[in-house]
Amino acid sequence: MRPRIHRKQERGQAIVLIAFAFIGLIAMIGLMVDGGMLLIEYGRLKRAIDAASLSAALQYREGYTTAQLTDAATEFLQLNQSDVFDIQVDTDTTDASLLTNPRRKLVRVTASRHVRFGFLSVIGIRQVDITATSVGEAASVDLVLVLDASASMAFEGGGYPNNADSDLDDPSQCNPTNTCHPFAEIKAVAAQFINQLYFPYDRVGIEIFDRNVREVLRLDDPKATDKTEVINAIESLTVFDPGIPCDDPVENTRVDGAPPTHCRKYDPITNEYRGLEFPFYRSGGNADPSSLPSSNVGDALWRAGGQFEHGRQDSLWVVIVLAGGPTNTGGIGRVYAEGRICPPSTWGAPYCRRPFANAISPRPKPGNENYDADDYARDAADFIANPITGQGATIFSIGLGNMVRYASVGDPRSGEKLLQYAATVAGDESGEQINHGLYFFAPTSSQLREIFRTIAESIATRLSR
Repeated sequence: MRPRIHRKQERGQAIVLIAFAFIGLIAMIGLMVDGGMLLIEYGRLKRAIDAASLSAALQYREGYTTAQLTDAATEFLQLNQSDVFDIQVDTDTTDASLLTNPRRKLVRVTASRHVRFGFLSVIGIRQVDITATSVGEAASVDLVLVLDASASMAFEGGGYPNNADSDLDDPSQCNPTNTCHPFAEIKAVAAQFINQLYFPYDRVGIEIFDRNVREVLRLDDPKATDKTEVINAIESLTVFDPGIPCDDPVENTRVDGAPPTHCRKYDPITNEYRGLEFPFYRSGGNADPSSLPSSNVGDALWRAGGQFEHGRQDSLWVVIVLAGGPTNTGGIGRVYAEGRICPPSTWGAPYCRRPFANAISPRPKPGNENYDADDYARDAADFIANPITGQGATIFSIGLGNMVRYASVGDPRSGEKLLQYAATVAGDESGEQINHGLYFFAPTSSQLREIFRTIAESIATRLSR
């Protein structure tokens, strides 16, 4: 009988072992199933937080607080993960670890949620809390303003063209009082546009041009990230004023009979102001028309493109160029055929431009006897827009005034054609997809406010992609 009793004991022990084995098996299955579920739930949470951090980062606008960014992230998470808790949002103003130089629009979102187990609850593990974090970034803007400051930017003062000697459009008179029109309106609208950027994360450089180009503010200057400094720089801009007296005081006496301080004699045949626009040619007897013009769009664009040598790779690069007519000079200080951008083949009227804009295909290159100021400016626009051989920046262009479409000599639309090319065609020969901008025509300064508002919206859209 003993052997039989022993067999019964063995069967009892086997049942216990099998029970423990089932518990172990359940634990193993629980680890596999619930562990897999844990990874899936963590992935869901991480994706939600990634999207929430981007949603919060895109709310980076002037005046938005960390609390508002938190609200944006919380709202997004609650729509996508209803049981999240401990939501925390940080920016570089609340956590120094997010502070960079230069500063970036970084938002870090952290949140947790409960994950309940099925199989593991058998061994007493009913739930676990998981936490995920993500850093989102809204692109900053590196923007260069290129503004026409030639004497034509005072032509709305009241003297042009019927009373060309009026003090109202004499830069020596209107610059001190900020009454040069349309330049005063250009500065006011530009300053309002600057208010829509978010400093110190966005940066602004400024170039102005007449016959020459003046670099007012560089992107790598600390002032470029300070809104007050940028607006002050814009407000300090003035219209070109050479300060050279008239070459014919008798002919050019002002209408009020007073001795002239500057030559404002308007020539209806050439559609130019004598002396003031071309002082070096008129007063010096230099027969080289390359010294005459005062609209150097080409060099202004080259200088603007060069500013992005100090641009941030993770920012949106933008150039806004405003011009009041065709370009008719360029290459100041550069060496080309005959030592100028204005070869003898373009010494007729219009100065430094072929009779019809872009009439030669393919476009002449530097050194060619037909290479004119318009070709030079188009090459500069290609440099800005081309992502392979240039900077890959976006150009928005504005043509202001009737001379953009109705130039009196040469191709009447040469100014507009150049600006259209810069915004919508430049850089296409790269074979890459170019992030083109927009071209706008403004007959008078009254349209500028709406144009700059449209540009600001376009930039915001690109930042949100």
